[in-house]
Amino acid sequence: MMFFRKRLLCSSMIAGLVTMGAPALAVAQDTAAAPAAAPDSTEVDELVVTGSRIRRNEFNSTSPVQVITSEGSTLAGLVSGSEILQGASVSAGSTQINNQFGNFVVNGGGGVNTVSLRGLGDQRTLVLLNGRRLPPAGTQGAVAAVDLNILPDAIVERYEILKDGASSIYGSDAVAGVVNVITRNKLDGGRMEASGTFGGGGDGGNEYTLSAAFGKVLSKGRFQISGQYYEQKALTYGDRKDLMCEQQYSFDPVTGARNDWIDVDTGTYKCTGPSGALFNYIPVYSSTGAFYGSRASIATDGPAYPANPPIVGAAAADPRLPGYRFAPLNDRDTINDLERSSDFLSPVKRYTLYADGQYDVGFGEVYGEFLGHQRKSSQTNIQQLFPIIAPEAPCSVNPFNCVGASWGNAAQTIPGWDPNPNNPADGGLYAPQALVLTPFKYTQDVTVYRGVLGLRGRFGENVGFLNGWQWDGYGSFSKNRGKYSLTGINSAKFLAGIGGDWASSDFTGICPAGSPAGCRPINLFSEQVLRTGNLTPDDYTYLKLKDTGITEYEQTIAEFSISGDLFKLPAGPLSAAVGVSYRHDKLDDKPGADLTAQNFYNLATASRTKGSDTVKEAYAELEAPIIKALPLVEALTVNLSGRVSDYKSYGTNSTYKAGLNWQISSEYRLRTSYGTSFRAPALFELNLGDQGGFLSQASVDPCIRYAPPEGGGVANPTIAANCAAQGIPGDYGGNNPSAFIVTGGGKNLKPEKSKAFSAGFIWTPKFADINVAIDYYEIDVNNQVTSNGAAVIGQCYASSDFPNNPFCNLFTRDLDPNSPTYLGITNIDGSFRNIVSQTSRGIDLTTRYNRDVGPGKLTLDMQFSYTLEDSQELFPGSTDDFNGVIGEPKVVGNTQLRYRWNDLTFSWSTRFVGHQSNYKYQFDTDIAPPSNFTTPQGSAFKAKNHAEAMWYHSLSVRYEADKWEGIVGVSNVFNEAPPKVSPALQDRGNYTYGRAGSYAFASQYDYIGRQVFVNLTRRF
Repeated sequence: MMFFRKRLLCSSMIAGLVTMGAPALAVAQDTAAAPAAAPDSTEVDELVVTGSRIRRNEFNSTSPVQVITSEGSTLAGLVSGSEILQGASVSAGSTQINNQFGNFVVNGGGGVNTVSLRGLGDQRTLVLLNGRRLPPAGTQGAVAAVDLNILPDAIVERYEILKDGASSIYGSDAVAGVVNVITRNKLDGGRMEASGTFGGGGDGGNEYTLSAAFGKVLSKGRFQISGQYYEQKALTYGDRKDLMCEQQYSFDPVTGARNDWIDVDTGTYKCTGPSGALFNYIPVYSSTGAFYGSRASIATDGPAYPANPPIVGAAAADPRLPGYRFAPLNDRDTINDLERSSDFLSPVKRYTLYADGQYDVGFGEVYGEFLGHQRKSSQTNIQQLFPIIAPEAPCSVNPFNCVGASWGNAAQTIPGWDPNPNNPADGGLYAPQALVLTPFKYTQDVTVYRGVLGLRGRFGENVGFLNGWQWDGYGSFSKNRGKYSLTGINSAKFLAGIGGDWASSDFTGICPAGSPAGCRPINLFSEQVLRTGNLTPDDYTYLKLKDTGITEYEQTIAEFSISGDLFKLPAGPLSAAVGVSYRHDKLDDKPGADLTAQNFYNLATASRTKGSDTVKEAYAELEAPIIKALPLVEALTVNLSGRVSDYKSYGTNSTYKAGLNWQISSEYRLRTSYGTSFRAPALFELNLGDQGGFLSQASVDPCIRYAPPEGGGVANPTIAANCAAQGIPGDYGGNNPSAFIVTGGGKNLKPEKSKAFSAGFIWTPKFADINVAIDYYEIDVNNQVTSNGAAVIGQCYASSDFPNNPFCNLFTRDLDPNSPTYLGITNIDGSFRNIVSQTSRGIDLTTRYNRDVGPGKLTLDMQFSYTLEDSQELFPGSTDDFNGVIGEPKVVGNTQLRYRWNDLTFSWSTRFVGHQSNYKYQFDTDIAPPSNFTTPQGSAFKAKNHAEAMWYHSLSVRYEADKWEGIVGVSNVFNEAPPKVSPALQDRGNYTYGRAGSYAFASQYDYIGRQVFVNLTRRF
């Protein structure tokens, strides 16, 4: 993360240790010496890379580093820092949190964008700005990682990514590596820039930026200031036809032909909306099972859904209630207007102000930096209301209890059905289940302020051996304030209106004593509700609830360091750096009263999260040139570093790192390093107030229909045996209220500790201007802090030591036959805890090639990453390797070919996402599962649970004049759509993937399609 300065120290890793002060000094002094700023560089050859003070590049540094220039990113049509960093080869091999995760609960709250290197998580990646730590930002209690939204994109020059562990150099969080965002530093004059990306289907997903910057180089210093406005429009499900078309995408196990549901109106394969909901789909629970009324059609060779027993005493046939599970199905049942307007990519507006400068005051140099940021974002989605209506409820709420009355187009006089099929002893009446969609919306208004003030200089001639050494001291303060709101359904009003009860699902009467003011019956089976799938406008207005919370995060840092040469060795000077640092973090999240009191129906609840922590650190580093100018050893240098950290929360920790850089000859170089890193538990992991949420039984319980009576065998014999051991019937349908999951701060958490090893070979031949680096890496994280969520249930039932497996103690199943929630999972403990380990191994390839071709210059940049292992050991003997599953591709890569001819630059950029498959993970084979695999409904089919490899291409041309330049290009030139997959097979019970329409849902794919991008820059 180091920068070049007027007088370089000979140390490489030494300067890396002085992360919080010397880097800024280096760039400042180098800039001040420049008499004037040159035009923006378009080709970068030699850089001072992160972790080194010697002018080097990716091909001669001791540690593996990836450098991404803003020039190359702009030519590829990338607008924001989050897109650039998440798409880098070192990060694209794992899921990255971006704006397509608006319907998920993510750390940092909705709208946050983070970067995770090596698949180890965003909290294990340290993000710096000009060599100094950036603060966490976001909303709600789980704020810990840097939100990439806050980066000052308008003035960024390049991104440097250190690709191995480096806690001994940078402190906590540098487990997987370090991202150092480096701003321009030679701006002398002004520049204005405007850019936009435009799709072919309206403005959904379009991006726009407008920025301005001005800088001045003075005789004793410099300053610069920039401002930027950025906006991304929402991409709704209705903006793209394919996002609104979720198909069964199943295949005949013998012929391989598609056998999806058929739309009776169009005769083509049936699409459902993104919620997967079937309207007019009314389960009615009886002593013999669930009776499904719906309108669906199955292809002749499609999944076989047998008839249920006929309705006893039915007065007349009703098209909504045939004697079969599925009858004709068309668009009116499955496409909802609320789904069309829901966000797939959530909208955001950002305002960013950045300034920095330095001034020589004689005995030293004063420097400073300011970052101000505001983000306004929102996520509009839908939730399903699917309560079981009590059989005792009056006719106005339960139409099946309307003896002699009319409902729909048939009189209902149907006695003798039991409301709870799991306990056939309490009945006589119908217990129907409604299915209604309602909107819910999160909004965020996040402001971040960060200031840095420092003083640096050089020791004088009369300071003994320190003569010529440099010193640097600085302090910084950052504050994040996020205001967030949630709009949903008032639980108390809703339950009172249907006579429900959270705790036991018992009938409490319609609007009993103590109900909210204005309470009234809520009819979920009216003709309008059944026709549209939505609440009536009056009911929605009555039930609508909005609440607001505030999140504050403060970070204070102070650091002092000195660095210089100790003495001469035969091969060169022995250099050293030492320093001390102090950091204090404080988090306070105050959710609104309704969020805290669980007043939102079927949505997460929250409690206050408050905590602070302080760390004091000391560090030292040595760099020793061992051998020089010998056969096979042109240069051999050793780097050693160590750090001691004392945390108030848990105590003392130490780390170290050793690196070897062996220049065999001018063409060949070997490099290797080994070191330890650590991550202190984040404030929210220690102090998170209990966060509660509801998960459907179908999404958490692997025992649902584990052995269906219609045959087809069982998906997992271990799960089947363990479910049977608890007395759960093989055809158990999961007909119970949602499970309540609680995630809270961990008790007695220990810091994560890791070991990282890397070894690389670099080739720089004389016959061509080409550089090739191949690096192997291995990172092992122990005592990893995580929340397993509902995955603990699948791990429990898939274990060979059931019910003694530790996961089995983290949830509760109701085994009381007299309970109304009999056999249901009622509570899940998802709190943070230390698990055993996580391992990431792989190989990186980095290549750069330059050649004069005709009148111009050809440049090729290429970076590929091949992951060998991405495993997690939750408990001893319980290891899962997620490498290659959907969302975690083994191979990813980026290439860019540029040809510069006078004022024109032509660019062709590609992005590769490798083949992904869940077959190996779920069935220990790389081919499809046996053809008799059964769905949870019991039907045999062949599924496609793999995603083909994808290439995305972008083309652009740039014209540069004296004062302005323009770029026009096309991204995703061939309009490649993401791979289609079948619904996830839940064989293991602990890993499934999502879909967008019928597409695999993963952060690596482009769901917008072909876009035109334009960039205009004016200098003055």
